[in-house]
Amino acid sequence: MVRAKTKQAKKQQTKLFWETKTTPAELRGMLGELGRTYPIAKGPVPTGAGTGLQVAFEKADEPGTLECARRGAGVTVRYGATAQAARAVGALLSGLVGSGRPYRESTPFESFGIMLDCSRNAVMKVDHFKRWLRQLALLGYDTVMLYTEDTYELPGEPYFGYQRGPYSAAELKEVDAYAAELNIEVIPCIQTLGHLANLLRHGAYSDVKDTSSVMLVGEKKTYELIEKMLVHWRKVCRTDRMHLGMDETHDLGRGRYMDLNGYRDGFELFNQHLAKVVQLCKKHGYDPMIWSDMYFRLGSKNGDYYDAKSKIPPAVVKKIPRAAELVYWDYYHADAAFYSDWIERHRKMGKEPIMGSGIWTWSRYWYDHRITTRTAGPCIEACRQAQVKEIFFTQWGDNGAYCDHDSAFAGMAWCADRAYSDDEPGAAQLEKRFAAVCGGSWKSHILASDLHEAVQGIDGGIQPDMWDDPIFETKFRQQCGDRPAAMAKAAAGYAALARKLKGKATDRATGDLNHAYITARAFASRYDLSARLLAAYRKKDRAGAARLRRKIAGVSADIRAMEESFRGMWLSHNKPEGLETIQARFGMLEARYRELDRRLAEYGKGEVKTIAELEYGAPPK
Repeated sequence: MVRAKTKQAKKQQTKLFWETKTTPAELRGMLGELGRTYPIAKGPVPTGAGTGLQVAFEKADEPGTLECARRGAGVTVRYGATAQAARAVGALLSGLVGSGRPYRESTPFESFGIMLDCSRNAVMKVDHFKRWLRQLALLGYDTVMLYTEDTYELPGEPYFGYQRGPYSAAELKEVDAYAAELNIEVIPCIQTLGHLANLLRHGAYSDVKDTSSVMLVGEKKTYELIEKMLVHWRKVCRTDRMHLGMDETHDLGRGRYMDLNGYRDGFELFNQHLAKVVQLCKKHGYDPMIWSDMYFRLGSKNGDYYDAKSKIPPAVVKKIPRAAELVYWDYYHADAAFYSDWIERHRKMGKEPIMGSGIWTWSRYWYDHRITTRTAGPCIEACRQAQVKEIFFTQWGDNGAYCDHDSAFAGMAWCADRAYSDDEPGAAQLEKRFAAVCGGSWKSHILASDLHEAVQGIDGGIQPDMWDDPIFETKFRQQCGDRPAAMAKAAAGYAALARKLKGKATDRATGDLNHAYITARAFASRYDLSARLLAAYRKKDRAGAARLRRKIAGVSADIRAMEESFRGMWLSHNKPEGLETIQARFGMLEARYRELDRRLAEYGKGEVKTIAELEYGAPPK
């Protein structure tokens, strides 16, 4: 799918010119590369260039500083780090820097990044990821973590990424080199203990398997395999930092390990493994970090990461390797005080936490703006107050990575504006920046976020699930009860959203709003049929239920259109592997609507007394 910048973006952009003598060496490669895509050129402003600006750059002593001073056709950019220089370029392209009015921003964060999940079905294509890197640079990001559980080729390990679209060594080197040209650090984010179900399901790894997803601690072959991972990443990425994962290992030591060794305290087992892996990191020149949740979970009686009563014994804290940094991940809390409390808990362990917030893309069809701003906003504010120096924003792909991940740039733009200012981001400024950097309308992308809350007032809204069985409608009925009126209201809400999005369907530069429109239409069609069906069945109206057969073809057509649109979106972003998982879900819907047609025919003729799936009321809450 070819994506072009919108007319709005072209209209707003001013061409920028830079010269070697007024540009520090650390910026020249970045500006040259950005000039391949954006109106940025080396040299003086040509005579008659119209809106051209001559840009000079100066390194500032103050870290995190960004200042633009414009006088006529000339502008001077003062910057604390290369990320601020790139963000200043983005501001200039966006028309945010006026003549005679200093433009100033600053950020307290020394490392400001994202983490992209490439393990939950979708592995982003290298060329598409390069586009991401350009846009991230112009928004002010300087770090990218690639979350790869097994989706990279590992020499001598043919089951790494088998049929999962793994990154080759050459691809990873290409990504790393391109990011470095833009002054973005690529940090491997792997797994060295848990979250390895896709790998451990293969019999070849039975010797290093504790449970279905956790590696066997203490086994020599476990550490031989982990060392292979570290050696591989050392060859493909220039960074000295390594994220080892090690989160959510709930059943650590409870499987084959227990069979071989008996019960062992979870804290002891976790620290033993971490110490060994940190040794391997030192051997290969890595500064390691891990997710911090298991320490808090092991100290909680109910295994909760955010349990205020969690107790981590001092003896356990003492044995945490000094070299291992802790990443505090939290995408759920709307209170800055909660983040502040947990930041302090990490510091009491002798660790300066790295913050992992979230830009919500998981179990979503589109970026979810409401929950992102409700949680990331307070998180950023707490980190600012606590003087946390490093923050990144995860973008998970749980449940199949079926989100249009490009839509997350609306969230990345918002989080960047929030991190570079003490105030809430302004919609007008975001609209200009998003149009120039990403090529679309920020407001329209936020409108599409209503796919997740298109219906207000129904038990706080619903989370739609296209993959739910269309006869049972289990998830909807669990959320909203056994109420045809609730389904009808949902259908009306999605229909209204589809009408709003239809006029914006040509906005496809970053986040395909035509796909969002087609998705909203499919939900409207689906829930309308479900509402009518449940209402007729509850009234025991056989004839009315049977007449609904004529609506099934239209619903199926709308869902097929969604599948076709989804396929185009997926293949424009990702490698083809993983698409089969989502297509299988669409195939299930086709089969179940055919079955519904048969059942309604039988029910209408009196051949069956009931439709069993509709006999279930809503479960008690």
